[in-house]
Amino acid sequence: MDDRAVYSDEMGASGPGFGNAEPLRVMHVVLSLDFGGMERVVLELVREGIRRGQQVSVLCLMNPGTLAGHVEALGASVHCVHKPPGLRFDSRPKIRKILREIKPDVIHSHQIGPLFYAGPIARRERIPVIVHTEHGNHLTSSRSFFKRIRIRSIIGITARHMARFFCVSESIVDSVTAYGVVPRHKVSVVPNGIDTSAFEDSSGADALRQSLGIPLNAPVVGTIGRLNEVKRQNLLIRSFAKVLDRVPEAHLVLVGDGPEREALGRLIEELEVAGRVHFAGYQARPQDFLHVMNLFALTSRSEAMPLVILEAWAAGLPVVGSRVGGIPKMIEPGQNGLLFDSGDEAGLVAAFIELLTDPDRARSLGQAGRELVRSQFDTRVMAEAYERQYREVLASSRI
Repeated sequence: MDDRAVYSDEMGASGPGFGNAEPLRVMHVVLSLDFGGMERVVLELVREGIRRGQQVSVLCLMNPGTLAGHVEALGASVHCVHKPPGLRFDSRPKIRKILREIKPDVIHSHQIGPLFYAGPIARRERIPVIVHTEHGNHLTSSRSFFKRIRIRSIIGITARHMARFFCVSESIVDSVTAYGVVPRHKVSVVPNGIDTSAFEDSSGADALRQSLGIPLNAPVVGTIGRLNEVKRQNLLIRSFAKVLDRVPEAHLVLVGDGPEREALGRLIEELEVAGRVHFAGYQARPQDFLHVMNLFALTSRSEAMPLVILEAWAAGLPVVGSRVGGIPKMIEPGQNGLLFDSGDEAGLVAAFIELLTDPDRARSLGQAGRELVRSQFDTRVMAEAYERQYREVLASSRI
């Protein structure tokens, strides 16, 4: 996994706050704190930042979202300008007012929209450190040519406002540098991290199985994610229906909600597998459902560095993932999971059958994934890499 080398030489700091260094005032800027992979990363950066002695705040451009209360419970402040959808420059005075009140040392935006609004204002307000993290490969993942061009233009315009452009995977770096939208010297990789300890408790798994109507000893394939086209849960369901010919006692669990819910429901009825496919819907603690599963699947047509793979590994699950984006840099076939070509239904079916019919091999792959994520992708590793770069930029700004 090449990504881990990017920040392995940045370790070695003297613990929280880097010894006697002054606490940093860090403001994360997001569209909202609605529940999602990127938002959970921000939540963990808040948690670890406070543990490291930072004074942390979060600026939400559109709405606070479901995770705002969790952020405040950790001791961080949440501010919101309630920007309506669309291009709205009238939100900028509110952003400027909040920046002048908080006076952060660091502005850390997440995704291009927050950088577009907060970056220029932060620069005019002389915020010492302006950095950005891109969590998805939006330069190439959108099916709209004009949308891709618009994103490239926005990134190019806003790049001059930032000192560092972080990407969560090498695939995003490749896209950013290929199109020349950000100077290469500003770009680096900091992979996502998770709180691995949050995925260890499996005590409620039996009760969850019973609530879904799944026998306690039945093999379960599962996934977690928003039900939308890019995640290709339709491919997952079609493949699972074929798996039942070889593993008739298997069940499938989909955790999450989204615009494809009705279409997926119709597909299940068409394939006559309604009794074997279970929608768990939106869950505030989706990690609890990982312990219901014996095998985790991610069938997306586009991904950067999906947090959910790390979470599945932290729960000890083998992972089957599509060979897209940053996933091949995460999964080493035969070592911690299996890969299939994007859209290859036969390949996905074969991978499922291979692991469902060989539980010992499945457990071995899951354990290897668990050991990897604990050693390389814990939130403390991620937070330390970010803080070191905050301080490097801050030190250079004072020269």
